[in-house]
Amino acid sequence: MTRAQIALLPDEKRLHLQDGPIDLIIEAFGTAAAVERAYRAAAARFVTVLDELCAELKLLRSATVPGRCALRGGIARRMHEAVEPFAADQFITPMAAVAGAVAEEVLETMTAAVPLARAYVNNGGDIALHLAPGEGFTIGMVSRRQPEVSSADFAPCELIDPGSP
Repeated sequence: MTRAQIALLPDEKRLHLQDGPIDLIIEAFGTAAAVERAYRAAAARFVTVLDELCAELKLLRSATVPGRCALRGGIARRMHEAVEPFAADQFITPMAAVAGAVAEEVLETMTAAVPLARAYVNNGGDIALHLAPGEGFTIGMVSRRQPEVSSADFAPCELIDPGSP
């Protein structure tokens, strides 16, 4: 049984998906119809994510062994692949990659459903980005040391599709 909460944020541009510890903010750019289809695809995929991860939680909390993966779910396998390069030198579990793997899975579902110019899935700071050729994003990091954030605290970073002219 799903407990997922799915709603557009007050700006009516971004989608908020929340289930237990998973809390996504999503924004897609394209035609209104494409964005709606992408959000529907994201929501449909999202409602099963937590249950899928919980079904393999024991293995996800176990040390990653290079060259060996008993995980079955797509997100779980993606998590394993993300941490496997570090497993020979240190103790690491697939859980180290859970937020990024969930963000990537939801973004991949959206872009498979419909062509989008740009999109992002932010899972608590682990952000998956999609850029069509020639598209870009400006992103930044904000210092939280001060009670209020001003533009001086914002350090922009331009991300441009490597295939763009």
